[in-house]
Amino acid sequence: MSTMILWQICHKNELNNGDLTRYIVKLLRKRKITTKQVARDLNIPVERARNWYYKDTGMTALDLLRLMQEYEFVRQAIDGELSRDDS
Repeated sequence: MSTMILWQICHKNELNNGDLTRYIVKLLRKRKITTKQVARDLNIPVERARNWYYKDTGMTALDLLRLMQEYEFVRQAIDGELSRDDS
């Protein structure tokens, strides 16, 4: 998905960065994926993963893209949520 399309989808559905981050963290917790594992898989500092995992700070767009590339279930969930909002 291009950056322009992602921007249009987010603004069309008025998704909040914090809401999206909480939703993804909920998915990760369901699968018992820890911050250390996410940081290792995404090649990011553990502190950055902990910030959005525990401290309710929004994740960066780069983190979101890396999550979607690394974890198929995140990509499917995001696509499912966005397509459900379109109908």
